[in-house]
Amino acid sequence: MTRVGVHLAMAALVGALSGAVLVEAATPTQAAKSDGKAFAGALRPQAATNARTAPTADRIPGFASNPAESVYYGAPDTLTPAAEAAKSSSTGYNAVTSSIAARATFAPADIDSTVARGKLVADDPMTYVSGFAATGTPGSCHPLPETAVSPGSYEQSCNSGYVADTSTQSCTIALNVVTSISYKYECSAPPSDLQNNVDSCDIFPGACTDVGSRPGKCLQWSGPPWAQWCSEPGEPITQLDCPAIVSGATLLGTDNVLVSATPDTSACSALDATSGCVADPDVCTDSSPVTRIVGGVAVTQPCWAWSRTYQCGTLTPKTDCDQLEAMGCSYLREQCITDESPCLTVDKVYACPLPPQPGGKTQAICDGDIYCLNGECDTVDRQPNTEFKDAAVALNAMSQAGKEWDPSTLSLFKGTRLTCSKTIFGLTNCCVPRGLPLIGGCNSEDAALKAEREKGLCTLIGSYCSSKFLGICLQKKEAHCCFASKISRILQEQGRPQIGKPWGDPKTEQCLGFTINEFAQLDLSRMDFSEVYAEFTDAAKLPDEMTLVGEMQTKITAFYAAHK
Repeated sequence: MTRVGVHLAMAALVGALSGAVLVEAATPTQAAKSDGKAFAGALRPQAATNARTAPTADRIPGFASNPAESVYYGAPDTLTPAAEAAKSSSTGYNAVTSSIAARATFAPADIDSTVARGKLVADDPMTYVSGFAATGTPGSCHPLPETAVSPGSYEQSCNSGYVADTSTQSCTIALNVVTSISYKYECSAPPSDLQNNVDSCDIFPGACTDVGSRPGKCLQWSGPPWAQWCSEPGEPITQLDCPAIVSGATLLGTDNVLVSATPDTSACSALDATSGCVADPDVCTDSSPVTRIVGGVAVTQPCWAWSRTYQCGTLTPKTDCDQLEAMGCSYLREQCITDESPCLTVDKVYACPLPPQPGGKTQAICDGDIYCLNGECDTVDRQPNTEFKDAAVALNAMSQAGKEWDPSTLSLFKGTRLTCSKTIFGLTNCCVPRGLPLIGGCNSEDAALKAEREKGLCTLIGSYCSSKFLGICLQKKEAHCCFASKISRILQEQGRPQIGKPWGDPKTEQCLGFTINEFAQLDLSRMDFSEVYAEFTDAAKLPDEMTLVGEMQTKITAFYAAHK
């Protein structure tokens, strides 16, 4: 049963018992109540100020800016043993335990009877509720305003740059083999040629090469027969290599020589000089037999011809950011995801509004909110608590901190790194905006990230190129940090700038949490939690509809008319 239902039921019961009697003159009790309300209204601003003012020793008895208990901040494991040791002498502990021991008890039959009555009212609230004010007049209902909290936004990337229109071209590379045969001769300058019995050097052309010499015939020997030595050597004999047979000369022998074996790339020179063409590794197309006769010389080579293939591209400017702009996304920042200068592929990041949420039912609040004491009732003047949402977020943040404390790293709100892939200006995009489905070609990690993003749990860290051609990125990876709750994500997104802890490189960011020291430096009052306000405040809204209240008032009016 809602709070409004309880108050309306109270009004109906009071009206039925008292016949909605109006008090014409103020009684002492009413005067006292009026004074009390005026006094409380005067204190309300000061109470609100006190609640928002930092505590000091002169305002709060026993307050200390550096309490002795601060020693446990860095050693939480020692807190439990210390508490066990101190509990026996603690006034507060003894008061609580004594209170528990002396707590009143109720018979199970009484409890069952009370629960049964509550269920009876819950099963048919229309019979018991009332829309009457304390004066006995029908109360008026006012529709609650639509939730003014923005549903928030998320970051989505797109790309601008160039696309390469590619073509494949090829050329043939032949092995250019040069060999030679060397013809060997000997000669001496006349008249020594006759003495040495060799050809005259005068008959050899200039193309012949002097490659050495040996001693000629000795003209005079000296010494005893057993130890003679040439005391007068004759002219030396010159050794020659000639490229062709010399007519009239005495050929002594030949040598076969491989001069060079060089790939002939002249057929590929035009493609090599074309800007935008990149050659693939050469592929051998002629390797058998490995030994061949070239110019009379046997030559052995592993490959005799190759094919060279080129990937040639023409750069055309392109962008796929039009879709995000059509969705109402606003530009935030951009980065180059290739190393070339000027940059050929730019990653742009936009802030996109969250998909519309289904609208809730129209809700209303009625002024039949009364309080009765000793048979006298008064309408309660209730003012909205504008700080409820901040308190709710703070409590939930503390609750989440307890759930996400990692004792192994002594950190809070650690995330999980997930990535998705996208073909730049291609059909495969596994990093689609929220609310759009994944298409084929996406892997399990892409799907896992998509599911977490749809729940609003992920932060876009950035993109990096995972494959490129001609300086143009062909495929990129988006890196995201995904967290256990929206509060954790918001704390990370807005807390890091407060303490100077930026996200790392998208290739290496590991989504680390806050240390205790870092978390203690965060100022939650400076953070925007509007994205999650609705999740907490909706639970506190009164669920009555205008039509429901109208039906209740009709029933009650009919009841009074029937019973006069």
